[in-house]
Amino acid sequence: MEFSDFFDIMWTYLADPESKESNKEGRPEFLKNLIDMLIREPQTEEEDQKAENGDLNPLNNKEADTINKYCSGSRKIPKKDAKDILKRISDGNRFFERIVFAAPGAKKGIRDELRKRSFNVTSASLGKVCFDIVKAFLEKFKEGKSSVTESDIADDKKNVTYLKLVHDVRFKCPLCGRELITDGDTEAIAGYDVVHIFPANLSMEGKAEFSKIKKAPENSDALENKIPLCLNCANLYLENPTLKNYQTLVNEKRRIDIEHKLAKGLNQLTLEDNLIKVIKGLKEIKPDKITNPISYDAHKIEEKINNDYPLQGAVQFYVMGYYNKIRDQFSSMEGNSFSFDDLATTIKLAYIKFKREGLSQSEVFNHLAHWILEKEHLENDFIEAARILVAFFVQNCEVFEVEIAQ
Repeated sequence: MEFSDFFDIMWTYLADPESKESNKEGRPEFLKNLIDMLIREPQTEEEDQKAENGDLNPLNNKEADTINKYCSGSRKIPKKDAKDILKRISDGNRFFERIVFAAPGAKKGIRDELRKRSFNVTSASLGKVCFDIVKAFLEKFKEGKSSVTESDIADDKKNVTYLKLVHDVRFKCPLCGRELITDGDTEAIAGYDVVHIFPANLSMEGKAEFSKIKKAPENSDALENKIPLCLNCANLYLENPTLKNYQTLVNEKRRIDIEHKLAKGLNQLTLEDNLIKVIKGLKEIKPDKITNPISYDAHKIEEKINNDYPLQGAVQFYVMGYYNKIRDQFSSMEGNSFSFDDLATTIKLAYIKFKREGLSQSEVFNHLAHWILEKEHLENDFIEAARILVAFFVQNCEVFEVEIAQ
């Protein structure tokens, strides 16, 4: 991207080009104002003197026609001026604010124009990206060059953070389910924006209502308050956040947080190597007729699952059809390379870890099944076999306790 392209984007969406189109002073004044927002407060006597004389910004001494040439790209900002500006560059806060407090349509326009030019920018990162682009142009001018690309401002840490956030939501928009990254002809295309979950543009009344669901974090830029949405949902949420969507995003973050904690806690648990034979074998075993008795002295399933009837029915079906067969398989495998007691203890520990996170019985049951697949490196084709195995341990008393009637 050339400087003239970037200037035209800023001019179009942050200035008032229609009323100043024929005003030769409009564009030069706008560029000087942009540079003013980049320069920090004076920090030396020399800088104080320059500020008093209006010389802190080197463009103040230029003719309007000359600055117009910088704007149009027919002339580069001189190396010396670029060095002077970089020497006094600020932290960018004033520049950020100019963009943050712009009209929603203006911010969307800037973001979309930069994306057309292959810059990885979201509404949340717009101010910083624009600031980094200006700095990159000044660095180029200092070297006698003029073009800036995404690679000149790429922030590997930010890219890793965004990739992690997209991975956490399983590459789908939490609000509409749309894919966040799609395949292009030559490269993947990012179709998402990272937004603050607790909106920043709420009224006092709005903040009070949203806080009833979950209070805003102390640091609004913390990862816990960021989530990727598809571009359409992001725009709608930024402009008109609703309590319903806020609740959905809070729930999604809760799911992600629980999964992270569980993954960390379960990494140390190891399942028996021979378990994979049992899981794979279940796909080829015909279930017993449900009239066959279960020859095991255990509490009834109804005593352990009495508030989730679909789960209760599913576990009863799995147990009646497969309990005896699984028990016989485990019995035949017992020996130096397999210990049923060790396996049962591991399943019990995994269950306790899931339970401590406050999950429902259905969530615990499904998490255990998926965890077993992951540990055994099996495809999702074996999920029903894993669920049958979890049902075995429900009947065997490693999973779920007898619930005391209230």
